Amino acid sequence: MSIKRPLSLAIGCIVAASGAAQTFAQEADNTTRALEEVVVTAERRAADLQSTPIAVSVFSQKALVENDITDVTDLSGFAPNLVVSGQEEQSDIKIFIRGVGTNNPTETGDQGVGVYVDGVYAARAQGALALMYDLENVQVLRGPQGTLFGRNNTGGAVLLQTKRPGNEFEADMSVTYGSFNRQQISAGFTLPVLDNLSFRIAGISDQDDGWVKAVSTDPRGTEHNFSGIDIGRSANVGQRLNYSDVRSARVTGLWDIRDNLSWVLSYETFTDQGVGGLLLNPVLVKEGKYEAFIDSPVSKKMKSDVLRSTVNFDITDGINMQYIFGGSDLHREQVVDQDAGVISRFQEGRTEYQDSVANSHELKIQNIDSDKLEWTVGAYFFTEETGIRFDFDGQGSWLQGGNSFIQPARGAESAAIYAQVKYRVTDALTLTGGIRYTDDLKYDRGGRNVQDCENEFIRPTLGGSALSVFEDFLDNRTGAEGADGLDDFTGKERVRGQCAATLRNDVEAESTQTTYLARADYEWGDSMVYASVATGYRAGVIQDGGQSTDPENSTNYELGYKLDTGAFRWNSAAFFMTYEDLIRSGFDEDLNQIVNSNVAGAEIGGLETEITWRVGQGVFSLAGAYLHAEYTDYIVDSAGFGTNNTPVLDENGGETGFYDLAGNRLPQAPEYSVNASFRWDFDTSLGVITPRINVMYSDEVFFRDQNENRSPINNMINDVEQTGFYYGNPAGQEAYAKVNLGVTFDPGSDWTVDLFINNATDEMTQSSASVDNGTAEGFPGRFSAPRTMGVRFNAQF
Repeated sequence: MSIKRPLSLAIGCIVAASGAAQTFAQEADNTTRALEEVVVTAERRAADLQSTPIAVSVFSQKALVENDITDVTDLSGFAPNLVVSGQEEQSDIKIFIRGVGTNNPTETGDQGVGVYVDGVYAARAQGALALMYDLENVQVLRGPQGTLFGRNNTGGAVLLQTKRPGNEFEADMSVTYGSFNRQQISAGFTLPVLDNLSFRIAGISDQDDGWVKAVSTDPRGTEHNFSGIDIGRSANVGQRLNYSDVRSARVTGLWDIRDNLSWVLSYETFTDQGVGGLLLNPVLVKEGKYEAFIDSPVSKKMKSDVLRSTVNFDITDGINMQYIFGGSDLHREQVVDQDAGVISRFQEGRTEYQDSVANSHELKIQNIDSDKLEWTVGAYFFTEETGIRFDFDGQGSWLQGGNSFIQPARGAESAAIYAQVKYRVTDALTLTGGIRYTDDLKYDRGGRNVQDCENEFIRPTLGGSALSVFEDFLDNRTGAEGADGLDDFTGKERVRGQCAATLRNDVEAESTQTTYLARADYEWGDSMVYASVATGYRAGVIQDGGQSTDPENSTNYELGYKLDTGAFRWNSAAFFMTYEDLIRSGFDEDLNQIVNSNVAGAEIGGLETEITWRVGQGVFSLAGAYLHAEYTDYIVDSAGFGTNNTPVLDENGGETGFYDLAGNRLPQAPEYSVNASFRWDFDTSLGVITPRINVMYSDEVFFRDQNENRSPINNMINDVEQTGFYYGNPAGQEAYAKVNLGVTFDPGSDWTVDLFINNATDEMTQSSASVDNGTAEGFPGRFSAPRTMGVRFNAQF
């Protein structure tokens, strides 16, 4: 394979550079202050980062604040091979590590990268968007984590550890004011109540007015295909667009019941009423115009309540047991203008309701008394059920008129047992082995797709009527159908001539998998080298029409090197991963729906490196990556919009209508990426002034498997259809660099002031694309924010 040569070169670089780096670091100025020790929980127990043989990046709360990382999406690019983007329709996040992730974060699928908060798996990652406050740290684990962590970790895991209360009073606060009337305030304090009981109370509010302007003139003109129905289209110019309105609060209690028994219990509530990323026309974005014609009542109401509990019990002086419980309840209502005055057809999507309830239970037992042998065993059980109704009105690429997708009970159950053993053969050599057995069940009970409505649209203000479905719905409590003539979802009499449930989605799909880890690490002096093989597994997805897929599987081979001389820290890894049975989506003309199938295989290899170097009064840090992620086996029935994909021929040399995507790059997988930062402390008579600079570079990325090299220009401007072709990367993002600047003033008291400029060069970058209508600069999409600046006041008490 073509991937093997660059991978072997990468491994050679590690081996050759390790000796040079060690010599260089040891010759560094011995008077320089040492870097702080970093503690991680990547192996489900506290350990020093440099003695943990896993590729893991760590961000303290101070680093998060300094880099203005307020949610998971802001982490994108700060860790090697980490790409995070949002999705407007689901208000969800899509996380990719080393090119592994998913474009289906809906209730039918799962992330390929697990998100865990205080050890609890976040079932619907929407609630994780606002959790970047009052944390001990954030850890990004790269590569499959299929042994010790709960669910679906084919690509890696993101661990968020919240701050726990101590036994002394302490408080901190941060206030930010910035561009677009951004107003953020976060605070937390620890309150000891008794010698053995204390509480931590923290909260955050983050609001701004948004950077997209609502315009009153439709750039498309007046002639559109609305199926002859006058919907009274008008622009909502009086509302804010692309704005944030997020609030969250957390209460954590720590009770040391006895010397060997403690209990940590936290409750967290989160609300999001902001309107996230809208489709923008890249032609206008290039001109510096950030505007949208909104003819739908866009809105979002999302609330999440989470309970997390950890009971910690020392069974003996050398054996510890933990019972970890997590429970979450998420409710969401949302209206999205899916055309935003860019697509030449009216499109509106509405989540009438989403209610997701999840619970998880984990019992973990491990020894804590031996340097020679470490072992961990555990059992895990997880349940989730979502009731959701999503309506679509308009003319789409495959949906026409009014459509409603009503799923009263889509759910998942997952049970697992696991064990991991770590044995120190000598003072330098350690061997680790782990295994996990998982049983997953996915189901849909009573789900229906509703189409062919008499009035075409569903929303009454668009000319539709109140939805009344005449097909039977299963009773979720009994699984039985209602009596003839009655709709057992509404309990009302069925009336012909209104809407029909065209698809029944009832299904149950079960899958089992055994995943494993084998690793050896060797320490000498200030260095460590490790080699490992690990597997990951992502449960299959269910889909409309009562269909389901098989799981995805990944196997990762990795060689890593770590060095820490006190003032110089270098961690690197070379890896090769096989990725099998990838789940991809395609349109089925017979079923008139999107269908998910296990249709692809891929190979992924690369090199990652992280350097932290304290030089005099300064600190230099670097996170860089090379990634070769391509499909090895992928046949599709559409070449996309480009001319770069190879048609599959029959035995006579004729075209079959299928195309071979082998050799194409995986989406969201830049070949090269770098994040470099430098800061320097200047001592003055007034205090310490610390300027800093951060530079982020990302190579070209594709958003679609087809890796198109052109797209037709078929957008409508002032009633005139645009024609021709755009050549380049129409459904992706070209290579770019961003610069962030800041300066902190510390007078030596309990407060600091921080001035910052994010995206100082005003580089506009796209994170997704809609391929409904092409423009002269590629497909419309969602863009990251332009240049912003602000001032932040931090205080500790």
